[in-house]
Amino acid sequence: MRTTFVSTMSLWNSSKSTLDKLQTNLIKANKELVSGRESDVGLKLGYKTGKTLSLRQDRAELDALTDSNATALLRIKSATTGLNQIRTNADKFRDALIATPIGESSIAALKYQAQVNLAGAISSLNSSTGDQFIFGGLNSQKKPLNDYFGNPAPSAAKAATDAAFAAAPPLGFGMAQDAAGVSAITPDQMTAFLDGPFADLFKGTDWQNWSSASSENVQSRISPQEKIETSVNANDEAFQKLTMAYTMILDLGIDNLNAETRAVLVNRVVETLSDSTTGLTGIQSKIGAAQEKIEQANERMSLQKDILDEKVTHLEAVDPAEAKIRVDQLMTQIQTSYSLTAQLKGLNLINYI
Repeated sequence: MRTTFVSTMSLWNSSKSTLDKLQTNLIKANKELVSGRESDVGLKLGYKTGKTLSLRQDRAELDALTDSNATALLRIKSATTGLNQIRTNADKFRDALIATPIGESSIAALKYQAQVNLAGAISSLNSSTGDQFIFGGLNSQKKPLNDYFGNPAPSAAKAATDAAFAAAPPLGFGMAQDAAGVSAITPDQMTAFLDGPFADLFKGTDWQNWSSASSENVQSRISPQEKIETSVNANDEAFQKLTMAYTMILDLGIDNLNAETRAVLVNRVVETLSDSTTGLTGIQSKIGAAQEKIEQANERMSLQKDILDEKVTHLEAVDPAEAKIRVDQLMTQIQTSYSLTAQLKGLNLINYI
């Protein structure tokens, strides 16, 4: 017969090793109970681990698109607010021009209101969200419109307007706006100027005196399969006509024109404002449609995320009741182990001699 050496130290260390294992299992069980997910998904799923990783990646992509859509919606709503203000002011100014007899007593008030409206429109078009300008198109890092009212030096746009007016006939009138000879400008001369040199100031390369915006709008992927434009730029024809109309009142010598030529100018302002507000309404309809598409995409992606979450849960989830039972069992075993260890620690051969 063979005997084996046994000591209280070996018994004590044996229970200590078991205790370490129980504590490790308790940590895992607690983690599963709190998260509702297997502590080691790869160990449980084996070759199916790739499937759950793919599902989680799809879920993360939908989350990223939803966050991107929130930014696009903020940009669209901010643009809508600015467009509403610009269009409302333009409509009121046009109505005032139609309703008010244009005489010397009303010209000063009309010029002041045109200046206020133009400054307000420029301010709205230069609005931003975060560090991005809403109406800059792709060039969202730079302020879209330059200030027309330069101080102390005139802006490039105003200098171009003054130069066009003072250009030698037949391109211009060969005089400054406050010259006495302005009263001799005929309706036909004013019409030719408005249709030609003046109109050219608000399109093509001359428009760069006004705008630093990109003519290409921001495109955003709003769902895994859909990509749309989600911005507006200040180079749209509606904004060009808006600034043109206000500038006609401000800087074409309306104070000194004779009654017939002044009527031609005012009628052209009314016509140009009407074209501008029609264009602004079209822009609002366009971005309104984009907003609706984004909201619909968000609803679809929300449903897709719920489906993905359900699939992931099916693969990775643990039974809460079973996890709770395991935690309780492990706690009982640990407490028992602590009790045995304490008893073993108290064993001493001297007590039995």
